[in-house]
Amino acid sequence: MDLQLPDVAVPDRVSRTGPLPANETVVYAELDGPGCIQHIWVVLARPERMPLSSRKALIRIYFDDEPIPYVEAPVGDFFGVMHGQGWYPLDSHFLSVKAWNGYNCYFPMPFARSARIEFEAGPEENRAYIQVDWQRYPNQTLTEPRRFCARWRREMPTQRYGEDFLMLDANGPGQLLGFVYGVRLLDDVDRWSHGGAENIYLDGEGEHPAFLRGIGGEDTFGSGYGGALHPPETHHFAAMPYYTHDDVGEARPAQRLVGYRFFERDTLPFQQSIHMRFGCMANDICSTVYWYQQDAVRPFFAMPDWPQLLPGVELPRGAHDLPLPASGAWWLCGPFANHNAQAMRTTLHPETAFQSQATFDGLHGEESAWLTAGSRQQGRNVARWVKRAAHHGFIDFNHVFRPWGPGVGKTDVGAALARCVLQAPADMTANLRVAWDDALLLRVNNTVFDLGHHYAFRAQSIQAPLQAGANTIVLKLSNDRGSNHGGWAFAFQATAADGTVLIPQAAKGSDQ
Repeated sequence: MDLQLPDVAVPDRVSRTGPLPANETVVYAELDGPGCIQHIWVVLARPERMPLSSRKALIRIYFDDEPIPYVEAPVGDFFGVMHGQGWYPLDSHFLSVKAWNGYNCYFPMPFARSARIEFEAGPEENRAYIQVDWQRYPNQTLTEPRRFCARWRREMPTQRYGEDFLMLDANGPGQLLGFVYGVRLLDDVDRWSHGGAENIYLDGEGEHPAFLRGIGGEDTFGSGYGGALHPPETHHFAAMPYYTHDDVGEARPAQRLVGYRFFERDTLPFQQSIHMRFGCMANDICSTVYWYQQDAVRPFFAMPDWPQLLPGVELPRGAHDLPLPASGAWWLCGPFANHNAQAMRTTLHPETAFQSQATFDGLHGEESAWLTAGSRQQGRNVARWVKRAAHHGFIDFNHVFRPWGPGVGKTDVGAALARCVLQAPADMTANLRVAWDDALLLRVNNTVFDLGHHYAFRAQSIQAPLQAGANTIVLKLSNDRGSNHGGWAFAFQATAADGTVLIPQAAKGSDQ
């Protein structure tokens, strides 16, 4: 992590026990800076006396008198214990859990002026035991600009073959430390892990965007063939410490599982932004993500009411999600089958004409995954326009045009269009930076740029003439299995000579 900490440290500790009165917030530690928290140990009420106690109290940590907490999560979930479980063995580099309910974390948490740790109890009285081991740096200055952050999010049910589960959206500069991910199986259409794995979008507004895509869900946690059966185990940086089959009265038992993945040796820094999702089926999913960032934390999820924290209670997407930073919007058209490069070799009708309600021949042959019963039911056997917001300059076609059908992170050989309008204040030459993999064609008004094929996700810039007023941008991107298991995303940014960023706009109605 390479934190810039002062040379001379004085060890210190806070040790406290006491009740957590119902519906109250109690401050358990107030630390004077500069300093750095090195270890936190917490024990809550015994689960046999208070079922789901790990979900019935929240932990918040504030740094440097900021009004928004840098850490906010149910207590158990912050320490890697999910689904309201009391405990299970967990022995990783950053998190350690022991019987009974012995929660430990070893994330270094530097602060310049102050740190405050507080717990909030729900409608039932809880109890907390806590030790905070930290270091003071008297008469010294903390130069480390980054602060530790952690955020929990839950969604139930998530989408099947649609939107991936949102885990994180944050501004840079920063560094992703890792995450804990929990699934309670509800959907018996396909394996939980066949929804896909992590998709991490880095620095879409920067010079070098990066897109990291996993394969199947269990692969993220270092195991294989774990979609249906897996022994619980715990390791240094990646594992699934909780894996069980519950009898829910159906023909097959339902999996309940937790996995974690930490990035210390394979660090994931970001300069501008990070957006992170995990492929899913229609299940009950939760996550806690840990990272460092330089600016004050920006929440992307508001903590729901106490009942909606509990497993099994409905909490639909959007119910408590907060607005993400705006980076424009596009119209997307697809899916088009692209076997033998048919869609890329042909000028498709929607490339040159735009009607938002129109549908088009998707060029699907018998081999197309968009002709399955599920894909037909969703209307993906024909191509159509769909409006989509960009996230830090990224557009991912898989969130909109993914085939419906069994398989690991199901994709198919295809192509799709993205269309936007750039408003230029005057005639100019703009720098258009696009990052992608596979083949890409870029149409700027009536000029077509063949940007070629990238085996891996890489950025390329062109100088393109824009006229004063509205300029139509149409991008056509193919999708092969390639080097990122069928990733079908791009990052786009248009910049004027004076550095002004031109925001993509999704024009209304017919073509302008």
